[in-house]
Amino acid sequence: MRGARRRLAEHAVDLREARLAAGLRQRDVARALGWSRARVGRAERGQVRGTAVVDLAAHASVLGLVLTSRLIPGPGRLRDAGQLRYLNAYREVVAGAGWRFQLEARVGASGDPRAIDLLLVRGRIRVAHEFVTRLRDVQAQVRPMLRKAEDARVDALVLVLADTRTNREAVAQAGGSLRELFPLGSRAVLAAIRAGRAPAADGLLFVRALPPRLAGRA
Repeated sequence: MRGARRRLAEHAVDLREARLAAGLRQRDVARALGWSRARVGRAERGQVRGTAVVDLAAHASVLGLVLTSRLIPGPGRLRDAGQLRYLNAYREVVAGAGWRFQLEARVGASGDPRAIDLLLVRGRIRVAHEFVTRLRDVQAQVRPMLRKAEDARVDALVLVLADTRTNREAVAQAGGSLRELFPLGSRAVLAAIRAGRAPAADGLLFVRALPPRLAGRA
């Protein structure tokens, strides 16, 4: 929420500066939008809570600006109980190998909102893990993970999938394209992690969820 408020404030400054540069009054902009002058003023001060994207885009458009937006994975996402059980199950599996666990690890500088689900750190070794409860669209789900891992300059990326029939079928359907991206299988990945070293390449790992009563202790 803090990041959203900051971006709204930045947009407000841009809107005001664009209006002044165009020599327009607030009532001119209001007339073009069909708004009240007071509403335009509030928008320029960033005081409009719950601003709709379509309204912001319209406001920008009459001033010769174009609103661009995209959704990228960031920190602090909501996780359901199932996701937490898979994450905790994996931590139980690799515990005791000297790794330090970082949840929602930032990818880069403070201005980068992206985060890695789980980062294992041991000395200078850094292994990123992305958890997927259900694999639906390989391209849409995996590509952003690969970009995050590359930008974070980790030693390896492990795609951790819930060990379900649906996910195994999705992996089979993806065929060689997914295996090219993640050449190592579960056995090789776990052998490396349990030995306290980075996998030799990016890998794919299936994990079974902990029972709820055990997940609550993790």
